[in-house]
Amino acid sequence: MELKKTTGLVAACAVFCFTAGLNISPTFATDMQANPVLGGISRVLTFRSYEISDGDKTISTEIPQVDGAEEGYSKDVNEQIQKIVADYEAKAAEDIEAYKEAFLATGGTEEEFEAKNIKVNVDYEVKCETEDTLSLVLTGYEDWNASTVVTEYYNINLKDNSEITLEDLLGPDYINIANESIKAQIDADSSGLYFDEEMGGFTTITPETNFYINEAGNPVIVFQKYEIAAGAAGMPEFEITR
Repeated sequence: MELKKTTGLVAACAVFCFTAGLNISPTFATDMQANPVLGGISRVLTFRSYEISDGDKTISTEIPQVDGAEEGYSKDVNEQIQKIVADYEAKAAEDIEAYKEAFLATGGTEEEFEAKNIKVNVDYEVKCETEDTLSLVLTGYEDWNASTVVTEYYNINLKDNSEITLEDLLGPDYINIANESIKAQIDADSSGLYFDEEMGGFTTITPETNFYINEAGNPVIVFQKYEIAAGAAGMPEFEITR
């Protein structure tokens, strides 16, 4: 997803609102204690934490922020995360409203729809954080519709505030290295869940392939549900070692 900057007025409003949330959020204090890294303080803060319920749905949100990101890639990441969260919540509200209209039009009642207790969740997970490296995954999902899952991956070189790529981790031949490793792992899998090439199974990664960095410092390539395997496989992950 392309990084986009917000306009001046919207950005100013977002900074004010999100900073206020940071100052009053008990999750902030919890995260500062729960994510010890070199130097003693995590670079990732829960920028804002809230839950909103209107009877039709409950939206629970944890918005991360890379601390000290005043310029460069980390600043772009913070701005992108804020936009993704806002857009996702708005789209979820539209999806659920359309679902409700169809439900009522086919004989359902308001009470029956409310009893579904639909939940929308936006959360994040720090996969790796060292003095030099930060790997962060942002996830959004609506529990009534598996197709609504959104995952965004951010891998940051904290030394020069740049994006870490697969080429940075695996070298110029990273595509072949990753392809060989993934194919070997699929061949060794006995579940029978992976598609063959004729069914749309794995063929190759690209420079845009999603990955995070694990605690061992290795890239872990992630595919969406149903992308290369049956739904029972979930979101397949492949650790690439050298």
